[in-house]
Amino acid sequence: MTRFFAFTLSAFIAGCGGAVAPDPRTFDLGLNPPSAALPAVRIGAVRAVAPFQDTEMHYRLAWRNAAEIAPFANSRWAAAPAELVRKQLLRASGEAGGKCRLDLELQEFTQVFASKEASEARIELRALLSLPSGNFSRTLTVIEPNAGPDAAAGAAALARAVDRAIGELSSWVSAQPACR
Repeated sequence: MTRFFAFTLSAFIAGCGGAVAPDPRTFDLGLNPPSAALPAVRIGAVRAVAPFQDTEMHYRLAWRNAAEIAPFANSRWAAAPAELVRKQLLRASGEAGGKCRLDLELQEFTQVFASKEASEARIELRALLSLPSGNFSRTLTVIEPNAGPDAAAGAAALARAVDRAIGELSSWVSAQPACR
């Protein structure tokens, strides 16, 4: 009897002391089409370096250690960031073909906290444009300020950053006469 009472009491205490974990939240880049259209270009591969290859949403606490990357506990992307960016590129290109091919590698896709309350969305990518006459590459960094204090605000800021990156890629591809 004493053993049963001790087991029941410990189970009760453990149940009362534990906090209920929040429901997981899933984000994508939203419903808005990109604000810039890509010129006629074939969208090739969009890849990401580790740890941005899966659906975890990542952040950095720059005020503590900018070299440390961590995933949000209860927030995820609906697909890997490379897939989300590729979808936006296809939307921006109208899925039209062209003489040139655009491949991307995501090298950073994080929410960076300068303090506990202030953050920015940061995307770094390497773009490779394959033209009939040769290949050109470009590294692009987009920082979207005011990314808010949490994953939801960070997801919205990363969506804005992707939109800005597509605008910059559009200008770059448009400047290549061989792609027209």
